[in-house]
Amino acid sequence: MRAPMSIALGVLGALVTGCGDATPSTAGAAPAASTATPAPTTSGPVTVKLRRFPAGLAVVGLNTEAKQLSIQIKVAGLTPGSTHPASLVAGGCAHPGAVLHPLQPLVPDADSIADTTTALPDTTDTAIPRTGWALIVSTGSTEIMCGDLDNEAGQTVITAGIGVAVSPGGPDPQAAGTATLRAVDGALRVALDVTGLTPGSTHAAQLRRGNCEGERAVLHALSALTADAAGHAVSTTVIPGIATIPLDGWFLGVSPPATLDPVVCGNVGG
Repeated sequence: MRAPMSIALGVLGALVTGCGDATPSTAGAAPAASTATPAPTTSGPVTVKLRRFPAGLAVVGLNTEAKQLSIQIKVAGLTPGSTHPASLVAGGCAHPGAVLHPLQPLVPDADSIADTTTALPDTTDTAIPRTGWALIVSTGSTEIMCGDLDNEAGQTVITAGIGVAVSPGGPDPQAAGTATLRAVDGALRVALDVTGLTPGSTHAAQLRRGNCEGERAVLHALSALTADAAGHAVSTTVIPGIATIPLDGWFLGVSPPATLDPVVCGNVGG
């Protein structure tokens, strides 16, 4: 039985309206806001929620007169250039059933955004059911994301979140946490507190430019996190030469040591 989906809807605003242009960066450069207009700044403290990633949204629409079912999926946080099969299945994320419709695969762009729409003509579906449909995104044959399609109101267009699917025994099953940033005496202090990691595991952490939904340029590596027997890890990093904290254009990611794909991620100021 799968654990409940952790859906990071709060970090997906950029997915609904599109993403801004990414700006190249060099690791170790002084952090700066990613927009032309300087972002508001503060000395802190700033608390950032770290949420499971990747995350996404789906819009499902049924045109009964045209007999067409349309499914759009937008996901942030997948590895650029990777390919992920998707499908509409019977049942739910806790107990998925047969595949009802294979969907267009998701292929993230350089900003880790995947956006695909599948139009299914000549559908025999007469309504989007109130329950009993789910969307699954996979890597190969392994399910990595899922979202239940709930339609209690009986609408012909619905929106649903898609979150990380965690199999029993999978890595970092309930990862979440907080980061606290303070600028004191010309230095930035970043304190991380993460729970739900695999006991004994080690994760890298970074302060990056951009946001969780897009750019991944590393500004500063942070102290590594090593989870205790309960899956809890903390770390503190002091970065000299930073007197203020922008409230837009920075984010924090925690990832396995060999990749920048975040297990949890959080935007500073949002």
